[in-house]
Formats: sequence, structure tokens, C-alpha cells
Amino acid sequence: MNIRDIVAPNPGPFTLEGTRTYLIDDFAVIDPGPAIDSHIAAIRDAMPKLRTIFITHRHGDHAPAAVPLKRATGARIVAPDGVLDGTDRIVRDGESIDGLEVIATPGHTSEHVCYFTADRDLFTGDTILGFGTTAIFPPDGNMGDYVRSLAKLRARNPRRIFPAHGPTREDAVALIDEYIAHRRERERQIIHAVRAGARTIPQIREHIYTDLDPRLRAAAEVQVEAHLIKLRDEGSIETRDGDYYLSPRA
Repeated sequence: MNIRDIVAPNPGPFTLEGTRTYLIDDFAVIDPGPAIDSHIAAIRDAMPKLRTIFITHRHGDHAPAAVPLKRATGARIVAPDGVLDGTDRIVRDGESIDGLEVIATPGHTSEHVCYFTADRDLFTGDTILGFGTTAIFPPDGNMGDYVRSLAKLRARNPRRIFPAHGPTREDAVALIDEYIAHRRERERQIIHAVRAGARTIPQIREHIYTDLDPRLRAAAEVQVEAHLIKLRDEGSIETRDGDYYLSPRA
């Protein structure tokens, strides 16, 4: 497959330099991105024979451009259930569509999927970024599902990762290993903080993030909460009157 990309003009703290829309040969795009006129025009100019629009998940920086692209080109929309009204084909784990295998990867969102080629190129959406880490926002985002999805992708032994944000990574397996190690280390830090007497999410955040920009405190606390939900589900953490304690089984 010939793989190119166009970066949408939507830079930000979660989108990095912008959403990266991938162009597959002359017939398909993956994650068309936000409904920004200039971005849609760039995709249309680059893909005059567009037939299929693949989407990894429903977020506003990934999916909305699919509708005007379909209207302008007649291309079909292929997406997980619940992403867009007017989707032409709902994807399921293990299916192969136009040479792309669908891999269900819940965690960042419940419906998230990745796409995998016969050359072991992996399009990861927001499950894995080109740099930095992926944000998990409960209740739809689920840290337990996310870590299991990382292990699932690791087992496929991908060659390259094409993320929706950030650069292509040639070190696919090593990057996934870094992602898994980061989440395990964060769990160890949370357990250590609770063992040391931190009882609330802000207290745990203060224990872990010792030099954090105040503007990022709310986001950091959401990530702590996501890990706490996973640890509670696994029996390592318990709650009493809204406070967090180590489980006797931990």
C-alpha cells in the first residue's frame, strides 16, 4: 500500500500538531478528521478517486469530515457502531475490508478500532500516539480495556505505527512496550501514594505529579481516576466514604 498523510489545521494539547488523515493508495482515507473546509478540500484534491472513508472512533477531531466527504465524493463510510449516522458499514473485530483488518481496541473510547495491513502497518487512531501518552476519560474511557488493547496490539507484532497524532513510528513493538510500561509504573505510583496515606484523587495527584503545570491538574486527576477504577475492579484498591485505601488482598 502507498501511504500518505495530510495533517488537519487543528493543533492543540490533545491533538498535538493536528489530526493526521491517512491516504491509502488512491481509494481510501483513515480518520478524515474535523469538518474544516480547507482540510476537506485538501483530501478531495489528493484523492479524486476516493471510495472508502475509514474511521477509528467518534471523537470530533477524527470523524466529522466523513459526512461532507461522502456528500462530495459518494465514498462509503466504514466505522464502528455509534460513530456517525449514515455509516454505510459497521466494522467488527477481525473483519477485513479493502485490505485492512479491523482490530477492536476499546479503552480510549468504548468503540475504538485500529486498522492493520498485510505488511504489518498499524493505524492506531488515539490508542497509540506518535509521542506522549493517550488520555483515558472515564466513564466511557476504560483503563482496564485500554491496557488489554495494548497487549492485543503487541501480540500482532506490528512493523510500523501510523498514529492519528504525531509522527510515524518505525519502532512499533518497542513503542507499545513503552506504553504498557508507563501504565504499569503509574499504577505502582498510585499504590505507593495510597500506602503513604493519600486518600483522595487530588492528594494522589500531588504525590505523583510533584512539578505539574497547574493548568494540567484536572487532566492529571482524570488519569489518576481511570487507574483507580481499574485497580478497584482488580481488587487492589477499595473505597470507603469516597476515600481510597489499599485492599487487604493487595
